[in-house]
Amino acid sequence: MLFLIILSFAGFKVSGEDDWGFFGHRRINRLAVFTLPEEMMPLFKSSLDFLTEHAVDPDKRRYAFRLEAPRHYLDMDAYKDKCLPHNFAEAFSAYSHLEFINNKNDTIRINVTDTSWCNVSKSAVMTDGRSSWEVSKRDVRYIYNFFVLPSYYDDNYNIPIDSLSRLYTQLKGKMRSVRLVDHFTEHGIVPYVIEQQYNKLVKAFIAKDKDRIINISADLGHYVADANVPLHAYSNYNGQKSDQYGIHAFWESRIPELFADEQYDYFVGKAKYIKNINEFAWQTIRESGRLADTVLLIEAELRKIYPKDQQMCFDQRSGQAVWLQCRDFAAAYSDKMQGMVENRMRNAILGVGSIWYTAWVESGKPDLNFLKDQPVFWIQDSSVLKYDEYIKSGKKGQGRDHE
Repeated sequence: MLFLIILSFAGFKVSGEDDWGFFGHRRINRLAVFTLPEEMMPLFKSSLDFLTEHAVDPDKRRYAFRLEAPRHYLDMDAYKDKCLPHNFAEAFSAYSHLEFINNKNDTIRINVTDTSWCNVSKSAVMTDGRSSWEVSKRDVRYIYNFFVLPSYYDDNYNIPIDSLSRLYTQLKGKMRSVRLVDHFTEHGIVPYVIEQQYNKLVKAFIAKDKDRIINISADLGHYVADANVPLHAYSNYNGQKSDQYGIHAFWESRIPELFADEQYDYFVGKAKYIKNINEFAWQTIRESGRLADTVLLIEAELRKIYPKDQQMCFDQRSGQAVWLQCRDFAAAYSDKMQGMVENRMRNAILGVGSIWYTAWVESGKPDLNFLKDQPVFWIQDSSVLKYDEYIKSGKKGQGRDHE
């Protein structure tokens, strides 16, 4: 009963009337507000409904924006025996390469000699198949930071050839086009995105820009929450490799939808200062990755002993009958995991509140009181606006299917 009182105080409808598909993200962002110190509450509590509703914008965005999906996960097992730099530009350039096409239609490739960039400074090599010359690590990082990344995350992908040719006199006047061969983004980039969004939030606090503070906070909360989901840290993200298709939504949506209201403890304490945001993001995804095998193993073992006709049932969602995991089967799965979903949700709530708080501290703890009465405006995102159009058309989101 105490948990129901807490939810009611936070403005929740505890009768199960919340929108179903985005249940967890909305709840995490909303409850994260109540971890903040008193000085931040006027701004964040006055924006409570906005932070709750727009917690799901990143999931909507992936229906129209080609590179949104990788922002939500990182396949830790894909790098099991490899070095994965924590610097975005280094990681990107270590697992991708540029290919220039010259006027003779030859391919000239910039490639890192190996991927051991974490502890050892390595150079790259540029080769046209007949000869090669060394490219410094500094130059490779420069290329990726100032030319590749800004273009790559734009829908109109274009790397300025003239700018690059000024770096390498060997190519001047000889290049016709350039393309990026990417073997990095496909495995996800969520810890990098968390750090990127955090840096944007610090700048928004410094500028005392309410719209940007709240819009960025809503998105940042989503990415931190996703990093707490074990199957967002594993290449077998939806059981597609182990005949467990649909387990992603089972863990992430069905379990909390059924049990979060009355069984979960939301006393997570006050937001804490995070000394190192980079390490915070990586520690979060590493912890999730260590749990991924357990998520899959317990469900697989339970299916062996549970009657098949009691595993999937029709249940009600938003007034419609939907084929879902039966409530008793879901309860058995939740029990076998010994509170894992609740613990990761609690960790997400505290993590979201803490990263918001840290951004405010690092911006110099600006006075936010004068912002509380200003309305917050949504920084419109065309890809989010297209979400309803995509849903009505029956199209699936770009990237991984885990719904």
